[in-house]
Amino acid sequence: MKTITIKLPEQEAKELDIFIKKEHYPSKSEFIRNLLMEKMETKLTKESLESINKSIREIKEGKTISLEEVRKKYGL
Repeated sequence: MKTITIKLPEQEAKELDIFIKKEHYPSKSEFIRNLLMEKMETKLTKESLESINKSIREIKEGKTISLEEVRKKYGL
């Protein structure tokens, strides 16, 4: 694993320590790893939803081709 360093104001660092103990995280590192993964999953979910919505718009606008057309185009 790669080590990173973050700086927090003293009060936030104390609150983080309290939270980690209260929620029974084994370490600050474990908490931050979980937090980062949750944030990235949320971002991926938003991007996926945007992609789905874009696809729906394209279907409604007739900007798609049928499976049969794809087969013909690519000789499948």
